[in-house]
Amino acid sequence: MNMEWIAKKSTSLTAGAIGIGFLIVGYVDSRHRYFHLCAAIIAFVYAYRQFRKRDTPFEKHEREIRRKVL
Repeated sequence: MNMEWIAKKSTSLTAGAIGIGFLIVGYVDSRHRYFHLCAAIIAFVYAYRQFRKRDTPFEKHEREIRRKVL
């Protein structure tokens, strides 16, 4: 696998893992089940949007400039 691809997609993979965690906790905890299910849905939507995100060349260039300055 390409390390650059993994670095770009790590945010979405982390959010997906958190969503799975909320699903498990929602299954176990019956009192706050709907809260955990809503949090899991939000995490999955965020993960999907981050996974499908495409950077324009301008955004890549700006990120490289910021990386060199810091």
